[in-house]
Amino acid sequence: MNAFRNGLMAVAATLPLAIAAQTDCLDYHRFNCERSPDTRFSLNGQSKSASVQVGVPTELNIIVYKGQDYRISVCHDQRILGENLSIRLVEKVREQREVVEDVKEKEAVLNAEGEPTGEEKDVVRSERRKVYEDVRKVLWDNAEHDMASEVEFSATSSRRLIVEVMAPGVPDDKNKRGVDIGCAGILIEHMPTPNIGF
Repeated sequence: MNAFRNGLMAVAATLPLAIAAQTDCLDYHRFNCERSPDTRFSLNGQSKSASVQVGVPTELNIIVYKGQDYRISVCHDQRILGENLSIRLVEKVREQREVVEDVKEKEAVLNAEGEPTGEEKDVVRSERRKVYEDVRKVLWDNAEHDMASEVEFSATSSRRLIVEVMAPGVPDDKNKRGVDIGCAGILIEHMPTPNIGF
């Protein structure tokens, strides 16, 4: 009974630490991500912070609207998550493709005069049909842009996007505590696309 009570007390003692770690990350983007120097950008309500585990992709689903410019920047706890995060903008696109399937059917066996004999045989025929599947298309990858922590773009159509973040972690000799979960924030800013040109 004492072992059970001690185990329960140990769990109860670590629970506030886990809750504190989650609440520490709650507004991480507000206090740690740099705002755009362009004052026309407004803070977007889809901005969010979360606890991120080293080596595990974390995703934030957002909607961007036609006629808006967006700036997405990511900030993180470098002491735990490493120097550079892998950041990608991904769109799920529903694509149609054609598949060929073999369909097995029963067919009546005919005699020499073309009349049914009462027996059946298995016949395989090919059937074409259209299927739809979600395909993830990478629109932007910071690995192709010197591991940039921010991206700006104009939305030419309204669409759902995924901001995907993955932390590499730090070398073991630098991570003295052996912790692999840290805070990351995704700051989203937007403004109406300026009319430029004639």
